[in-house]
Amino acid sequence: MKNKILKYLTEKYDLLKSKLAQLNLRQKLGKLNFATAIFALGGLLAIGYFLTSLFTLTDNAYIVRIQTPVSSKVAGSVAEVLVKNGQVVKSGDTLVKLNSDNYRLLFEAADAQYEKGLISIKALSKKVDLTKHNLQAAKENLEILKNQYRQKNHPSVKGGIPQIELSDLKHKIEAQANITAGFADQLEIDQYEVEMAKNNLTVLKSARDQAEIVLNDSTIKALTNGQVQNVFLGIGKNVAPGETLFTLVNSGNAYVQANIEETDLAGVKQGDKVTVYPRIYFGSKSFEGVVVSNPFGITRQITQPFTGNQIIATENKWLLLPQRLPVIIEITNADPKYPLENGMSAYVRIRSQ
Repeated sequence: MKNKILKYLTEKYDLLKSKLAQLNLRQKLGKLNFATAIFALGGLLAIGYFLTSLFTLTDNAYIVRIQTPVSSKVAGSVAEVLVKNGQVVKSGDTLVKLNSDNYRLLFEAADAQYEKGLISIKALSKKVDLTKHNLQAAKENLEILKNQYRQKNHPSVKGGIPQIELSDLKHKIEAQANITAGFADQLEIDQYEVEMAKNNLTVLKSARDQAEIVLNDSTIKALTNGQVQNVFLGIGKNVAPGETLFTLVNSGNAYVQANIEETDLAGVKQGDKVTVYPRIYFGSKSFEGVVVSNPFGITRQITQPFTGNQIIATENKWLLLPQRLPVIIEITNADPKYPLENGMSAYVRIRSQ
Protein backbone atom coordinates (compact mmCIF):
# COMPACT_ATOMS: atom_id res chain seq x y z
CA MET A 1 0.00 0.00 0.00
CA LYS A 2 2.80 2.35 0.90
CA ASN A 3 4.58 1.52 -2.36
CA LYS A 4 1.50 2.48 -4.39
CA ILE A 5 1.14 5.77 -2.59
CA LEU A 6 4.84 6.55 -3.03
CA LYS A 7 4.64 5.71 -6.75
CA TYR A 8 1.58 7.95 -7.20
CA LEU A 9 3.26 10.85 -5.47
CA THR A 10 6.40 10.35 -7.54
CA GLU A 11 4.40 10.47 -10.79
CA LYS A 12 2.63 13.65 -9.70
CA TYR A 13 5.93 15.24 -8.73
CA ASP A 14 7.47 14.40 -12.08
CA LEU A 15 4.41 15.80 -13.90
CA LEU A 16 4.52 19.01 -11.89
CA LYS A 17 8.25 19.33 -12.47
CA SER A 18 7.71 18.88 -16.22
CA LYS A 19 5.04 21.61 -16.32
CA LEU A 20 7.23 24.00 -14.34
CA ALA A 21 10.07 23.38 -16.78
CA GLN A 22 7.77 24.11 -19.75
CA LEU A 23 6.52 27.30 -18.09
CA ASN A 24 10.07 28.47 -17.40
CA LEU A 25 11.01 27.83 -21.05
CA ARG A 26 8.06 29.85 -22.28
CA GLN A 27 9.01 32.75 -20.05
CA LYS A 28 12.55 32.69 -21.40
CA LEU A 29 11.27 32.52 -24.97
CA GLY A 30 8.86 35.42 -24.26
CA LYS A 31 11.70 37.51 -22.91
CA LEU A 32 13.78 36.63 -25.93
CA ASN A 33 10.95 37.51 -28.41
CA PHE A 34 10.30 40.88 -26.71
CA ALA A 35 13.97 41.80 -26.79
CA THR A 36 14.19 40.74 -30.42
CA ALA A 37 11.16 42.86 -31.30
CA ILE A 38 12.66 45.89 -29.53
CA PHE A 39 15.97 45.52 -31.39
CA ALA A 40 14.16 44.96 -34.70
CA LEU A 41 12.03 48.07 -34.20
CA GLY A 42 15.10 50.09 -33.35
CA GLY A 43 16.79 48.81 -36.47
CA LEU A 44 13.82 49.76 -38.63
CA LEU A 45 13.75 53.25 -37.10
CA ALA A 46 17.45 53.67 -37.77
CA ILE A 47 17.03 52.55 -41.38
CA GLY A 48 14.03 54.85 -41.80
CA TYR A 49 15.94 57.79 -40.36
CA PHE A 50 18.83 57.10 -42.71
CA LEU A 51 16.51 56.88 -45.72
CA THR A 52 14.63 60.06 -44.84
CA SER A 53 17.93 61.91 -44.52
CA LEU A 54 18.38 61.40 -48.25
CA PHE A 55 15.40 63.69 -49.05
CA THR A 56 13.08 66.22 -47.44
CA LEU A 57 9.53 65.10 -46.76
CA THR A 58 6.51 66.96 -45.35
CA ASP A 59 2.78 66.44 -45.12
CA ASN A 60 2.16 70.13 -44.38
CA ALA A 61 1.67 71.36 -47.96
CA TYR A 62 -1.16 72.64 -50.11
CA ILE A 63 -1.94 73.69 -53.68
CA VAL A 64 -1.77 77.39 -54.52
CA ARG A 65 -3.38 78.83 -57.65
CA ILE A 66 -2.97 82.44 -58.74
CA GLN A 67 -6.29 84.21 -58.20
CA THR A 68 -7.50 87.61 -59.34
CA PRO A 69 -10.24 89.27 -57.29
CA VAL A 70 -12.79 90.69 -59.73
CA SER A 71 -13.76 94.21 -58.69
CA SER A 72 -15.11 97.41 -60.18
CA LYS A 73 -13.04 100.56 -60.66
CA VAL A 74 -16.14 102.75 -60.38
CA ALA A 75 -19.18 102.89 -58.16
CA GLY A 76 -22.53 101.78 -59.50
CA SER A 77 -25.34 99.28 -59.34
CA VAL A 78 -25.19 95.87 -61.00
CA ALA A 79 -27.27 95.81 -64.18
CA GLU A 80 -26.27 92.42 -65.60
CA VAL A 81 -24.18 89.40 -64.54
CA LEU A 82 -22.92 87.49 -67.56
CA VAL A 83 -21.04 84.61 -65.89
CA LYS A 84 -21.79 81.80 -63.47
CA ASN A 85 -19.76 79.67 -61.10
CA GLY A 86 -17.24 77.41 -62.80
CA GLN A 87 -17.46 79.19 -66.16
CA VAL A 88 -14.21 79.36 -68.13
CA VAL A 89 -13.55 82.83 -69.56
CA LYS A 90 -10.91 84.44 -71.74
CA SER A 91 -9.12 87.73 -71.27
CA GLY A 92 -11.40 90.56 -72.42
CA ASP A 93 -14.68 88.69 -71.90
CA THR A 94 -17.41 90.78 -70.27
CA LEU A 95 -18.23 89.56 -66.78
CA VAL A 96 -20.52 92.18 -65.24
CA LYS A 97 -22.25 95.34 -66.47
CA LEU A 98 -23.07 98.25 -64.17
CA ASN A 99 -25.75 100.86 -64.80
CA SER A 100 -23.86 103.31 -67.02
CA ASP A 101 -26.50 106.00 -67.77
CA ASN A 102 -24.85 108.65 -65.60
CA TYR A 103 -21.36 107.89 -66.92
CA ARG A 104 -22.63 108.02 -70.51
CA LEU A 105 -24.11 111.48 -69.95
CA LEU A 106 -20.85 112.69 -68.43
CA PHE A 107 -18.94 111.36 -71.42
CA GLU A 108 -21.31 112.97 -73.91
CA ALA A 109 -20.95 116.34 -72.12
CA ALA A 110 -17.14 116.05 -72.09
CA ASP A 111 -17.13 115.02 -75.75
CA ALA A 112 -19.28 118.03 -76.66
CA GLN A 113 -16.89 120.35 -74.87
CA TYR A 114 -14.00 118.80 -76.75
CA GLU A 115 -15.74 119.27 -80.09
CA LYS A 116 -16.46 122.88 -79.12
CA GLY A 117 -12.76 123.35 -78.42
CA LEU A 118 -11.89 122.00 -81.87
CA ILE A 119 -14.29 124.46 -83.53
CA SER A 120 -12.88 127.31 -81.42
CA ILE A 121 -9.38 126.55 -82.67
CA LYS A 122 -10.62 126.53 -86.26
CA ALA A 123 -12.31 129.93 -85.76
CA LEU A 124 -9.22 131.42 -84.13
CA SER A 125 -7.04 130.05 -86.92
CA LYS A 126 -9.27 131.81 -89.46
CA LYS A 127 -8.96 134.98 -87.43
CA VAL A 128 -5.17 134.67 -87.56
CA ASP A 129 -5.31 134.25 -91.33
CA LEU A 130 -7.52 137.35 -91.65
CA THR A 131 -5.16 139.41 -89.50
CA LYS A 132 -2.23 138.22 -91.61
CA HIS A 133 -4.01 139.39 -94.75
CA ASN A 134 -4.80 142.79 -93.17
CA LEU A 135 -1.21 143.13 -92.01
CA GLN A 136 0.07 142.33 -95.48
CA ALA A 137 -2.33 144.85 -97.05
CA ALA A 138 -1.28 147.51 -94.54
CA LYS A 139 2.37 146.88 -95.32
CA GLU A 140 1.70 147.20 -99.06
CA ASN A 141 -0.27 150.46 -98.58
CA LEU A 142 2.55 151.78 -96.42
CA GLU A 143 5.06 151.02 -99.18
CA ILE A 144 2.81 152.75 -101.73
CA LEU A 145 2.62 155.91 -99.61
CA LYS A 146 6.34 155.85 -98.98
CA ASN A 147 6.99 155.46 -102.72
CA GLN A 148 4.68 158.39 -103.50
CA TYR A 149 6.44 160.54 -100.92
CA ARG A 150 9.86 159.68 -102.34
CA GLN A 151 8.71 160.55 -105.85
CA LYS A 152 7.11 163.87 -104.89
CA ASN A 153 9.97 164.77 -102.58
CA HIS A 154 12.55 164.24 -105.34
CA PRO A 155 14.57 167.40 -106.05
CA SER A 156 13.57 167.38 -109.71
CA VAL A 157 9.86 167.74 -108.90
CA LYS A 158 9.87 169.02 -105.32
CA GLY A 159 9.58 172.60 -106.35
CA GLY A 160 6.33 171.98 -108.22
CA ILE A 161 4.63 170.07 -105.36
CA PRO A 162 2.80 172.10 -102.73
CA GLN A 163 4.34 171.67 -99.29
CA ILE A 164 0.92 171.02 -97.81
CA GLU A 165 0.55 167.96 -100.06
CA LEU A 166 3.92 166.61 -98.97
CA SER A 167 3.04 167.24 -95.34
CA ASP A 168 -0.31 165.47 -95.76
CA LEU A 169 1.41 162.52 -97.44
CA LYS A 170 3.88 162.33 -94.61
CA HIS A 171 1.06 162.19 -92.06
CA LYS A 172 -0.63 159.44 -94.08
CA ILE A 173 2.61 157.44 -93.99
CA GLU A 174 2.79 157.78 -90.22
CA ALA A 175 -0.86 156.78 -89.86
CA GLN A 176 -0.39 153.78 -92.14
CA ALA A 177 2.70 152.75 -90.17
CA ASN A 178 0.63 152.82 -86.98
CA ILE A 179 -2.08 150.75 -88.67
CA THR A 180 0.55 148.24 -89.81
CA ALA A 181 2.01 148.03 -86.30
CA GLY A 182 -1.52 147.54 -84.92
CA PHE A 183 -2.17 144.62 -87.26
CA ALA A 184 1.20 143.12 -86.25
CA ASP A 185 0.22 143.35 -82.58
CA GLN A 186 -3.21 141.91 -83.33
CA LEU A 187 -1.63 139.01 -85.17
CA GLU A 188 0.53 138.26 -82.15
CA ILE A 189 -2.54 138.39 -79.89
CA ASP A 190 -4.49 136.09 -82.22
CA GLN A 191 -1.60 133.59 -82.26
CA TYR A 192 -1.52 133.62 -78.45
CA GLU A 193 -5.24 132.93 -78.42
CA VAL A 194 -4.73 129.95 -80.72
CA GLU A 195 -2.04 128.58 -78.38
CA MET A 196 -4.32 129.08 -75.38
CA ALA A 197 -7.13 127.33 -77.21
CA LYS A 198 -4.85 124.40 -78.04
CA ASN A 199 -3.79 124.09 -74.40
CA ASN A 200 -7.42 124.23 -73.35
CA LEU A 201 -8.20 121.59 -75.95
CA THR A 202 -5.62 119.32 -74.32
CA VAL A 203 -7.43 119.73 -71.01
CA LEU A 204 -10.79 119.07 -72.68
CA LYS A 205 -9.40 115.98 -74.40
CA SER A 206 -8.08 114.66 -71.09
CA ALA A 207 -11.50 115.24 -69.50
CA ARG A 208 -13.21 113.47 -72.39
CA ASP A 209 -10.76 110.55 -72.31
CA GLN A 210 -11.20 110.21 -68.57
CA ALA A 211 -14.98 110.23 -68.94
CA GLU A 212 -14.66 107.56 -71.64
CA ILE A 213 -12.46 105.42 -69.37
CA VAL A 214 -14.98 105.70 -66.55
CA LEU A 215 -17.77 104.78 -68.95
CA ASN A 216 -15.83 101.75 -70.17
CA ASP A 217 -15.02 100.76 -66.58
CA SER A 218 -18.73 100.38 -65.91
CA THR A 219 -18.37 97.20 -67.97
CA ILE A 220 -16.20 94.78 -65.96
CA LYS A 221 -14.08 92.48 -68.12
CA ALA A 222 -11.75 89.57 -67.43
CA LEU A 223 -8.12 90.62 -67.21
CA THR A 224 -6.81 87.11 -67.85
CA ASN A 225 -7.88 83.63 -68.89
CA GLY A 226 -9.33 81.57 -66.08
CA GLN A 227 -12.35 80.19 -64.30
CA VAL A 228 -14.77 82.27 -62.23
CA GLN A 229 -15.70 81.18 -58.71
CA ASN A 230 -17.85 82.48 -55.85
CA VAL A 231 -20.32 84.28 -58.11
CA PHE A 232 -23.17 85.29 -55.80
CA LEU A 233 -24.01 88.71 -57.19
CA GLY A 234 -27.55 90.05 -57.40
CA ILE A 235 -28.96 92.52 -59.89
CA GLY A 236 -29.23 96.00 -58.41
CA LYS A 237 -26.48 95.53 -55.84
CA ASN A 238 -24.56 98.75 -55.27
CA VAL A 239 -20.83 98.19 -55.50
CA ALA A 240 -17.94 100.43 -54.48
CA PRO A 241 -14.61 100.85 -56.27
CA GLY A 242 -12.21 98.07 -55.30
CA GLU A 243 -14.92 95.91 -53.72
CA THR A 244 -14.37 92.22 -54.56
CA LEU A 245 -17.36 90.80 -56.40
CA PHE A 246 -16.07 87.26 -57.04
CA THR A 247 -12.86 85.42 -57.90
CA LEU A 248 -11.14 84.59 -61.17
CA VAL A 249 -8.79 81.60 -60.81
CA ASN A 250 -6.11 82.21 -63.42
CA SER A 251 -5.24 79.60 -66.00
CA GLY A 252 -1.65 78.42 -65.99
CA ASN A 253 0.72 76.54 -63.75
CA ALA A 254 -0.22 75.51 -60.25
CA TYR A 255 2.07 75.95 -57.27
CA VAL A 256 2.54 74.22 -53.95
CA GLN A 257 3.45 75.82 -50.66
CA ALA A 258 5.28 73.27 -48.53
CA ASN A 259 5.79 74.26 -44.90
CA ILE A 260 8.90 72.37 -43.79
CA GLU A 261 10.65 72.25 -40.44
CA GLU A 262 13.79 74.36 -40.45
CA THR A 263 15.87 71.39 -39.34
CA ASP A 264 15.12 69.72 -42.70
CA LEU A 265 15.92 72.70 -44.93
CA ALA A 266 19.70 72.82 -44.89
CA GLY A 267 20.13 71.43 -48.41
CA VAL A 268 16.99 72.76 -50.09
CA LYS A 269 17.63 75.27 -52.87
CA GLN A 270 16.11 76.61 -56.07
CA GLY A 271 15.96 74.06 -58.88
CA ASP A 272 15.59 71.00 -56.63
CA LYS A 273 13.29 68.34 -58.05
CA VAL A 274 10.07 67.62 -56.18
CA THR A 275 7.40 64.94 -56.16
CA VAL A 276 3.95 66.04 -55.02
CA TYR A 277 1.30 63.59 -53.81
CA PRO A 278 -2.10 65.34 -53.49
CA ARG A 279 -4.15 63.60 -50.84
CA ILE A 280 -7.20 63.58 -53.09
CA TYR A 281 -5.30 61.51 -55.71
CA PHE A 282 -3.06 59.63 -53.28
CA GLY A 283 -2.11 56.25 -54.68
CA SER A 284 -3.41 57.05 -58.17
CA LYS A 285 -1.60 60.22 -59.30
CA SER A 286 1.50 62.16 -58.36
CA PHE A 287 3.00 65.29 -59.90
CA GLU A 288 6.52 66.48 -60.58
CA GLY A 289 7.67 69.95 -59.64
CA VAL A 290 10.66 72.17 -59.02
CA VAL A 291 11.57 74.48 -56.15
CA VAL A 292 11.19 78.07 -57.39
CA SER A 293 11.67 79.86 -54.09
CA ASN A 294 14.14 79.12 -51.33
CA PRO A 295 12.67 78.99 -47.82
CA PHE A 296 11.69 82.55 -47.04
CA GLY A 297 11.33 83.94 -43.56
CA ILE A 298 8.12 84.42 -41.65
CA THR A 299 7.15 87.10 -39.18
CA ARG A 300 8.16 86.30 -35.60
CA GLN A 301 9.07 89.69 -34.22
CA ILE A 302 6.28 91.51 -32.40
CA THR A 303 6.61 95.10 -31.17
CA GLN A 304 4.60 97.08 -28.70
CA PRO A 305 2.71 99.73 -30.74
CA PHE A 306 3.26 102.62 -28.30
CA THR A 307 6.83 102.12 -27.11
CA GLY A 308 8.18 100.16 -30.07
CA ASN A 309 9.79 97.66 -27.71
CA GLN A 310 10.08 94.12 -29.00
CA ILE A 311 7.92 91.47 -27.33
CA ILE A 312 9.41 87.98 -26.93
CA ALA A 313 6.73 85.29 -26.68
CA THR A 314 7.08 82.64 -23.96
CA GLU A 315 8.58 79.46 -25.43
CA ASN A 316 8.03 75.85 -24.45
CA LYS A 317 9.77 75.37 -21.11
CA TRP A 318 11.00 71.89 -21.90
CA LEU A 319 11.59 71.66 -25.64
CA LEU A 320 11.95 74.36 -28.30
CA LEU A 321 10.21 72.94 -31.34
CA PRO A 322 11.62 73.70 -34.81
CA GLN A 323 9.90 76.43 -36.79
CA ARG A 324 8.25 75.67 -40.14
CA LEU A 325 9.29 77.78 -43.13
CA PRO A 326 7.49 77.88 -46.49
CA VAL A 327 9.01 76.62 -49.74
CA ILE A 328 7.28 77.46 -53.04
CA ILE A 329 7.16 74.71 -55.69
CA GLU A 330 5.93 74.94 -59.29
CA ILE A 331 4.11 71.95 -60.78
CA THR A 332 5.75 71.06 -64.10
CA ASN A 333 3.47 68.29 -65.42
CA ALA A 334 -0.08 69.42 -64.70
CA ASP A 335 -2.73 67.00 -65.97
CA PRO A 336 -6.23 68.28 -66.86
CA LYS A 337 -7.61 64.86 -65.93
CA TYR A 338 -6.46 65.49 -62.38
CA PRO A 339 -7.20 69.16 -61.70
CA LEU A 340 -5.34 70.85 -58.87
CA GLU A 341 -7.64 73.19 -57.02
CA ASN A 342 -6.57 75.94 -54.68
CA GLY A 343 -6.16 74.74 -51.10
CA MET A 344 -5.85 70.98 -51.76
CA SER A 345 -3.53 69.37 -49.21
CA ALA A 346 -0.59 67.28 -50.34
CA TYR A 347 2.54 65.38 -49.36
CA VAL A 348 5.81 66.74 -50.76
CA ARG A 349 9.17 65.04 -51.24
CA ILE A 350 12.12 67.26 -52.20
CA ARG A 351 15.15 65.62 -53.80
CA SER A 352 18.06 67.95 -53.11
CA GLN A 353 20.68 68.04 -55.84
